[in-house]
Amino acid sequence: MKNRKLKLFARPSVLLLIALAFANCSAVKTASRGEPKEEADFTESPTQTLNAWQVDFEEDFSNYLVGVEPESLFVLDGAYAVREESGQKVLTLPGSPVGDFGFLFGPRVREKTLELEFSFKSERKGRRYPSVAAGLGGVRAYRFRLNPAARKLMVHADDRLLAERPFVWEAGVWWKARFQATALSEDSSVVRLKLWPLTEEEPDSWLFEEESDFAFKGGKCAIWGYPYAGTEIHFDELIIRSKES
Repeated sequence: MKNRKLKLFARPSVLLLIALAFANCSAVKTASRGEPKEEADFTESPTQTLNAWQVDFEEDFSNYLVGVEPESLFVLDGAYAVREESGQKVLTLPGSPVGDFGFLFGPRVREKTLELEFSFKSERKGRRYPSVAAGLGGVRAYRFRLNPAARKLMVHADDRLLAERPFVWEAGVWWKARFQATALSEDSSVVRLKLWPLTEEEPDSWLFEEESDFAFKGGKCAIWGYPYAGTEIHFDELIIRSKES
């Protein structure tokens, strides 16, 4: 029986039929895959992928012991330390003393589109509110500041106020910020900002988007906390991304 089978498969006509059947099967599989999809560029829509971006820095503080100041940060002022909040390790600024306290982090990114993403949470106390700010390109570049007491959001280029937006902040919930700057030429750039509670989906449109004559060169990222309410301010999920402009 084994010799009979070998003879059958050795016939040229049988081999030809097998080859044709295999080719047809491969053609059907190829057609079912369809054309390969182009990779999307993540510029403005949260539904697009991040393939075009490079992650330059990422910190969620999960690898640090509670009570330590993270080595990945350069603290300018303030007793920043890792704490546990609802079972998660986060970076915490104490509610006392009252003042402005900041830190730098990540590499010095030059001549690229730069994006900072982070989350934060705090509480109010009566009529007193905390405040949070962040900068792209060091302490004297693009900067936004959330002022819950005045119910507004301010965006600066260096010390120049670009715009104010009315904004109502909710205490006791985590918020996410996404801050982005792109150089358009040697003497112009565009800055964009989103700010939303983590209980909601990221909005499709930017809360703030404006072109200015500010020469954005890049640099480090910075975050500030202002515990004016005497309550702790928590930060988490710090991410810096960059891509070719």
